[in-house]
Order: sequence, then structure tokens, then C-alpha cells
Amino acid sequence: MTRNLTTAVKNELATNDIRPIHLVHIGFSTPVYFTDCSFELTSSVSGSSITYSPSDFFFGVSNFTEEVDITKSTMSLSLSGADQTFISTVLNEPVVNDEVIVYRGLLDDNNAIIASPFLLYKGNIENFNISETEKDSTLTLTIVSHWADFEKKNGRKTNNTSQQRFFSQDVGMEFSSELVQDLKWGKA
Repeated sequence: MTRNLTTAVKNELATNDIRPIHLVHIGFSTPVYFTDCSFELTSSVSGSSITYSPSDFFFGVSNFTEEVDITKSTMSLSLSGADQTFISTVLNEPVVNDEVIVYRGLLDDNNAIIASPFLLYKGNIENFNISETEKDSTLTLTIVSHWADFEKKNGRKTNNTSQQRFFSQDVGMEFSSELVQDLKWGKA
């Protein structure tokens, strides 16, 4: 992905006193805006002024690769479920395909955000994983790029009639209309 870094960002990178932060937007039914910074930040990276709240729940983002070729890239975003807010949301709402946008910004000597944080990753939630122990719980969202649906077949539906049309001997969708709320669709 081409990065259009502003002069201010390039100058800050040249100082070798780099203080990176992330600005994260998760498009749940009630959108969530948070940062891994220890204080509130306001930025207009998305076109309008948005305040990103500090979050003790944000563990970070995984490494991911960027390629020149058109490929499906994946990134993981880990959140602590200490207050169960995030876990409750993913268990009670249809969050698969909700948009996630992650920006990376830099702070200057006065802890002010340098203009124009750059887009680090943009994609949709493909699936989620909840792991719990006696002491804590972690929610990991798997985010995929918009190329994830590149191989999707248009005109196909997730019902028995459509399945029978293409695979007459396959009865795997026979009860899909009754179980649709319990199934996670998509690639594993």
C-alpha cells in the first residue's frame, strides 16, 4: 500500500525520537473509537473530527504483510475483555463484516498528535476468538482486507435450494434456514 506521509510525519521520523500511537475504529452497531495512547486524542483522519479514547483493553495489532499483488491480507486485533463490553458485543451482535480501520500516528515533544496519521490497515472482521482464564479474557478479532471476497461467487445463496442447484447430492444446507443464527459463515 502506498503511504502518503506528510512532511510533518517525515520530519518527526527523522528525529529518531519516535512515539507511535494507534487510532482504531471498529464499526460495531455503536462504533468504537480508541487509542493505545494514555490520554484522549482528537484527529480528523477520517474526514471529520473524532475523539479516540484511551483504552486499557487494547493489546495491539499483529504483524501483517503488504504485497504488491492482489492478495487477501489478514491482521489480528487483540482486546482485553476485562469489563466484558467487547465480548458481550461480539456474542450478541452480528459483527462479522463490520469495518475496522487502524491508523498509525506520531506524537511530538508536547504529546500532541502530528497532523495526518497514516492508514495502517483497513478491512472487515472475518471472525473472532475468545479465550478465557480464571484471571482474564481476551477477544481477538481477525481482520481481512477487502480482497477476502474476491473469490466469492455472485448469485449463490446460503439455502438448500441454491445448494441443490449447483450440487444436487449435497444436503449440507437442508436445515440452514433453521440454524442460520448459530452458524459462522466464511472461510476458517
